[in-house]
Amino acid sequence: MLCSAAGEKSALLWSMRSYTLIRKLEGHQSSVVSCDFSPDSALLVTASYDTYVILWDPCTGEQLRALSHVPLHQALDYGSDIHASSLRSVCFSPEGLYLATVADDRLLRIWALELRTPVAFAPITNGLCCTYFPHGGIIATGTRNGHVQFWTAPRMLSSLKHLCRKALRSFLTTYQVLSLPIPKKMKEFLTYRTI
Repeated sequence: MLCSAAGEKSALLWSMRSYTLIRKLEGHQSSVVSCDFSPDSALLVTASYDTYVILWDPCTGEQLRALSHVPLHQALDYGSDIHASSLRSVCFSPEGLYLATVADDRLLRIWALELRTPVAFAPITNGLCCTYFPHGGIIATGTRNGHVQFWTAPRMLSSLKHLCRKALRSFLTTYQVLSLPIPKKMKEFLTYRTI
């Protein structure tokens, strides 16, 4: 699968076998500007100018969670600019337990998937994009004026449960997991319905 975000209120999922549109992911209220698959490809995250990050199941098109990107600096005067906290970029950490976002409110945020609030912040001016170092622990951010900054990111030792889920989801789709003869709670965990 390939995901494209073309500045519309939706993201598009494409088949890389047939080069055809699989589905349109609708749920944002403004332009989708960034997207990223989790390391096991079981999750897709999209970021939009509407200040929301949405976690999707790319196999079913189901919206799993929406994270609100509320400005931390309420006291700052952004004037009447409704896009003061518009998102610019989102990416998954290599172990798939964290997300990083860059927004126009001059902050890099790091979110733990299990929580609904950011766990770390860093000041960034004119932020445009972000990406994790392939082995984790470091995030690079790019700015509109061409600068790159590097940040230390929180690290978490993956639980055995998460490692097993990541290994299984690397080759099983949501539909394949749901058809397994296992308890419902295990299916919910393996399909990220418990996050």
